[in-house]
Amino acid sequence: MKTCYNKDHMYFNNKKLPLVICGLGHFATRRIIPAISMCQNVELVAVVDRSMKGSRLASNIQRFKSLEDLLDSRPTGAVYITTPNYLHARQTLQCLEAGLHVLCEKPMATNSLDCQSMVRVAQNLKLYLGVGHMLRYSPALQLSKSWLQNGMIGEPHTICAFFHYDLSEEDRPWAFRRDLAGGGVLMDAGIHCIDSIRFLVGDPVIPLGGMIDQPLAGSVERSAVCRFTAAGVVCFVQTCSQASYLSRLSISGKDGEIIIDNFAACWGIATVKLVDPQTNRVIKEEKIDVSTTYSEQIRHFADIVCRSEFNSVAALDAAENVRIVEKLYSVIEYL
Repeated sequence: MKTCYNKDHMYFNNKKLPLVICGLGHFATRRIIPAISMCQNVELVAVVDRSMKGSRLASNIQRFKSLEDLLDSRPTGAVYITTPNYLHARQTLQCLEAGLHVLCEKPMATNSLDCQSMVRVAQNLKLYLGVGHMLRYSPALQLSKSWLQNGMIGEPHTICAFFHYDLSEEDRPWAFRRDLAGGGVLMDAGIHCIDSIRFLVGDPVIPLGGMIDQPLAGSVERSAVCRFTAAGVVCFVQTCSQASYLSRLSISGKDGEIIIDNFAACWGIATVKLVDPQTNRVIKEEKIDVSTTYSEQIRHFADIVCRSEFNSVAALDAAENVRIVEKLYSVIEYL
């Protein structure tokens, strides 16, 4: 394993990237901590946990009540920001200015201006800024992209994505305030659909329109339908945050259709099918274990830091996702 080092070339212990989780909520304990344990090139060294209660952690993992307390301890390595959306920009900038690499959860920030500031500071300080659009690391999406690139459906002309889930206000009360979340279901789940489509077919994305439910003043939409083109492919995205879980993405081409059932999952199995458009017969089908999605994202982030091959591609892509959502909000109509 390669030895990891920070920008001052101070070698890290055990040849692993020291990683701190900032925001020890349900998401971090259920998804991120297990994913870190699967990465041989990462070591969880501390958590920032406001409650100081949290889940059971190994005795060698330090706890800090605030990000400021952590930074006062002069840590090295990287921080994974898993706090609510409205804290992403400020906390990312604090960590970058302290000389730490950052992996920030999506959305990168609640607005595109903050995204630009985050990218600019990371570039100026020569630090790596990654953003948690983890579906790019899903083996189901990667398989689908390889089928596309191999011409198995010919030239794609239409993509449809559905992402439904049930978001409880009790679990994430801040997610129901526009000023804290940056938007509703379109910013929360729609941005995953947009990023997945861009990963599959590329840019540019040109928003065409759509509809959302009418939220109360200061609140957010719970359902949205939007339409745009990506690299000339017509795309439809439907999202809802008050329904039973469902995620499905289909890519239609001249010679066939690729369907990914459970495409947004990072647990269990996703099914990727190649369908004959004339007979609707399944020509090829693969069931894919997608439980490594988060661990692959974290491993890839650590590899880049270890090799000091810093670039702004991931951060610029994530910033573009936020800009696209903003643009969609500007052209969308109310149901």
